[in-house]
Amino acid sequence: MLRTYYDSARLGRTKSDGELMQLFRDDPGVSGIQDEYQRDLYLKQGVAQLQDFLAGTRSASPPEVLHTEEWFDVQIAGTKVAGRIDRMDRAPDGSVNIVDYKTGKARSQEDADESLQLSIYAMAAREKWGYRVGALVFHNLEGNVPVFSRRTDFQLEGARERVLTVARGIAAGVFESKPGFYCNFCAFRGLCPAQEKRVPNLAENPAGNPAGNPGKTGEKPLD
Repeated sequence: MLRTYYDSARLGRTKSDGELMQLFRDDPGVSGIQDEYQRDLYLKQGVAQLQDFLAGTRSASPPEVLHTEEWFDVQIAGTKVAGRIDRMDRAPDGSVNIVDYKTGKARSQEDADESLQLSIYAMAAREKWGYRVGALVFHNLEGNVPVFSRRTDFQLEGARERVLTVARGIAAGVFESKPGFYCNFCAFRGLCPAQEKRVPNLAENPAGNPAGNPGKTGEKPLD
């Protein structure tokens, strides 16, 4: 919805709040949520956040938006990294500000300052478009609060090392899943170990011997 808003504004045909609300309600990502309670909750929260965002945005000077939901595919520390940046704006000093919208738990200043995601975005903007990056922003839609951060060259070099470490861990199969609500929307849910159902090991838990109670079958163990 935010991409639709900014794209329509750039074309001089800004959509009304009502049009954007209806587009949000009709979005397949919303209607595709199977659980009715979760769908209603997501819809209620989304409408409230969209209303707050539009109210705040329309009352401020419009940014010079360069890109919305722009994909990138770059090499970082010898590793292919792909992703999508929500928004990039031209700043008054000629640099580019990168904005990432957050719909869930609000991100803090510490989150923004330590975010590997934002660091990767900064490196991708430089690598793909040759931009000089200024502010990196987590825009919390809950409360409509932006959190600003920046990166030095030294910090970006540290981020490159983190990318290399993570890539090596993934290649070695050393990484942990972090289950949560958004697992419902993950395209790889069927392959994720966190979604596997545990099957009792019958060899270790013979019939008639309740789990966790060894030696209760009445049989004498073999010597």
